[in-house]
Order: sequence, then structure tokens, then C-alpha cells
Amino acid sequence: MIPPHPVGSAFGVSIEVAAWDAVGAEVDLSCAGMFTREVGAELSGGLAHLDAALEGRLLELRRSGSFTGRLGECLLLDSPPAAIRARAVLLVGLGEPEGWSTASLREALRAAGAFALALGVRSAAFAPGMLDSGLAPDQTLGAPTEMTGGLAAALKARDVLVKMGLAEAPRLERWVFDVGEARLTSATEQFRKALAAT
Repeated sequence: MIPPHPVGSAFGVSIEVAAWDAVGAEVDLSCAGMFTREVGAELSGGLAHLDAALEGRLLELRRSGSFTGRLGECLLLDSPPAAIRARAVLLVGLGEPEGWSTASLREALRAAGAFALALGVRSAAFAPGMLDSGLAPDQTLGAPTEMTGGLAAALKARDVLVKMGLAEAPRLERWVFDVGEARLTSATEQFRKALAAT
């Protein structure tokens, strides 16, 4: 397995990029982005891997309405099967795929970050699932900027609460953005630039 690549830090949290998916992420909380439906005929890549690890229950949760995939919606699976390396999985809604833009990732990451902070985990990862849901690569341009911006917004909001004496200091120390192995090198540089500009 290729080790994660550090890209910087924000509010005391180390930020990395790794060639993982939601199943293989070696963190306390593995977050998986999912739309209300797929653009193509079926899931592929990391989302298909997650559905298989959950024995088909990922799609079942969406079909039943337990998780709809609405933008920013979160559903915690705190007792995942042994095939999943993380202690818990957080499903994060990306919204409707039609007319979608990467700007929606900012809201999804803010929700995921806030959830991770509220849970008090030390490490978390986010797999966006955009290509796995059938989006074309050109529809994902600018994703690193929006994802780092959303995470930074969640961390900043928590920092404000801590300074006001309304929340305890977060336990979160490490956040990993999951990307495909083929895109690891280019994504690492994109995330590094996006984080520096945040």
C-alpha cells in the first residue's frame, strides 16, 4: 500500500492525500460521499467496493430512504463489518448529480468535518465518490479547492466555539482526502496548492 502524502495543515490538523477508498482508509472515521442516484447504470470503484463490504446494504439504505444522498445529509454506521478498516463509516450526501458542480463539495465537507469534530475522533478520511458515481473527469475540476475550503470552514467554526468557551478543543489530529492511485501524484499537488490558498 502506498503511504499517504502530507499536503499541509489547518487549525492544527494534519492534512494528507492517499490512494484509499472508504473501505481501506486506516482512520477512525471513514467518510464516503454519495449522490441521490448514479449518473451511470451502477456504482463503480470505491463506492462499489463499499457496497460489497456492506453486503449490498449501501444501496439498500438509499432505496429505503434511510439515507437519501441529499447535499450535506450524514448517516453514521458505527458498527461496520470487519472488511472495513475504519472504526466507523459516515455516509455524506452530495446531492443531485444533474447540474451538480464541485462547489457542492464545500457543503458536504463542512458537514463531514463538523460530524467528525462532534464525534471526537482523532483521524478521518473523505472519499468523494464522484467518478465512482459516473461523473466525467472534467466535472470534478476544482474539487480540491472546494473540499479543503469546506473542511477549513468546519475547523474554523469549531475554533470560534473553543475560543468562546462553548466547546472543548477538538481531538481531530489528521484528515485524509482519498483519491484513486492513478491520480495520487497530481491530486497531491492540487490539494497542496488548494490548502495553501485556504
